[in-house]
Amino acid sequence: MVDFDKVAVKAVNIATVRERRKSMDSSQIEQYLDFLGQKLADMQIKTSIILLGGALMVTQIGNRKATQDIDVVIATNDRRTYQAVQQAIALVAKEKKLPPAWLNDDVTIVVDQIGKPKAPKHWKTFGNLTVYVPELEYILALKLFSGRPQDDRDIRAIAQRLSLQTKVQAWSIVNKYIPSTQLGFRNAYTSQAIDRCFPN
Repeated sequence: MVDFDKVAVKAVNIATVRERRKSMDSSQIEQYLDFLGQKLADMQIKTSIILLGGALMVTQIGNRKATQDIDVVIATNDRRTYQAVQQAIALVAKEKKLPPAWLNDDVTIVVDQIGKPKAPKHWKTFGNLTVYVPELEYILALKLFSGRPQDDRDIRAIAQRLSLQTKVQAWSIVNKYIPSTQLGFRNAYTSQAIDRCFPN
């Protein structure tokens, strides 16, 4: 079961660190991903990631100008590949003087319990790194499920892109992607988010 309250506490704990970070705009996100792809090529490792969080909003929706880190799911079940990717991430951080968590997979704990995107699409390939993005309905469902007021801006931007205007439509998206066992845990938060973002 996903405990978003604990996730929120973790976010607060690292907030002071993030304040010292330099934000990344869309071009910088691509630049750093390209550096990562080059490092993976040097290590003769090929892998894929699924882009989420603020980096997705910056690069795919454009309602944010920048983000302070890149949230991803590393698409591998191979321990050695995963460790190699983490090593490459650390090398990029060191060489480009980025924070250690400039790219992180903390969101994986949520995705593992909620479920992965049903139809991720290829976005770009950077050397040995292939980047996928989830369908927007999936991102909307996750943000509604979390129910955090700070996500309202993103929710409205995605809803506009999908031409969704009503509470019924919003609940339809949530029910499509969020397992009922998980939804019961966050139902009140989800309901509040839908009420805030969908007046009809």
